[in-house]
Amino acid sequence: MKKTTITKVILATGLCGLAVNTHAFDFKISGQISRMVVAPDDAVGDELQHQDIGWSGTRFRITGEEELASGQTVGFKLEQQIQSNPAFASAGGSQTNGGNDDFIDNRLQDIFIQGNFGKISMGKGDGASNGATESDLSGTALSSSSNHQDNWGNYVVVAGATPEENITWDSIFTMNDGISRVNRLRYDTPSANGFGLSGSLDQGNAYEIALRYSGNVRGATVKSAIFYVDTNEFASDAEVFGLSASVLLGNGLNATVAFSDRDNRPDVSPDQEAFTIKLGYIYGVNAVTIDYGLGERGNDEADTFGLTYATKLSANIEGFATYRKLDADIDNASSVDLAALGARIKF
Repeated sequence: MKKTTITKVILATGLCGLAVNTHAFDFKISGQISRMVVAPDDAVGDELQHQDIGWSGTRFRITGEEELASGQTVGFKLEQQIQSNPAFASAGGSQTNGGNDDFIDNRLQDIFIQGNFGKISMGKGDGASNGATESDLSGTALSSSSNHQDNWGNYVVVAGATPEENITWDSIFTMNDGISRVNRLRYDTPSANGFGLSGSLDQGNAYEIALRYSGNVRGATVKSAIFYVDTNEFASDAEVFGLSASVLLGNGLNATVAFSDRDNRPDVSPDQEAFTIKLGYIYGVNAVTIDYGLGERGNDEADTFGLTYATKLSANIEGFATYRKLDADIDNASSVDLAALGARIKF
């Protein structure tokens, strides 16, 4: 057989194999670009900041799945976040690092099997109760999630002698949620009349459980969750309990509440509580909300107030404008004020 013929046979065989594999396991690439401009005023400065949206950052993912002959589906999620000057890397109102730092985060590396028994997930992914304080039907969740904590840039309430001694917004007001993106083994039950139960065994012997509901009640759309977490060695033996609920009426009016309670070991940190309420209205592709939150950490207290407008031009294009204020009831505290414009485009 001539060399050219042998080469053709090898190439044809390889291409056939590639085609079979491609059709057997379906996968897709998706992601998003997230950016915002923030005008802050806190205890250390008021410099204009150009940021990646820290809580929903620029990222890309590869997902895939294959249906087995037995009827179950096996799949995977792989997600990387690539951010330039994310909000969490800011130094309050003083942009000391020049605002050009890049961050790469391995967010998800997860495999799962799903069937009429429910879903079992293994690898790095959301803990069972992650997002349980974020039930939100207001249309403004991108910029004004129901857990109104400092996602904006480590803003400073009291300036210390060094940056390490600063008292920041989120050191007083934090809505504690489930454990996010952790190595774990997770199980989700099938949905039954809108209810679903999730549990996971996480890294560091942490464990968590959450009950969620999504459905319609007397013509209103309802989304809610309640959860419990024992962080064990993963996060200094804290116990966290919380819940959230959001109701959207047919006329666009909506209301959202969230609450969390974190009991810390006394030698590690004071206990924390947080509560927020948000009222809103959706009209066409637009949404507006007004919200109030109260947070406690030991004897320190802080409250926050926010106004948000959001527009969803399509399923993949969303923009927002937000004003937020936080006041802390502690000695020598400065209020934190910020205005932000942002957008997220999914692909």
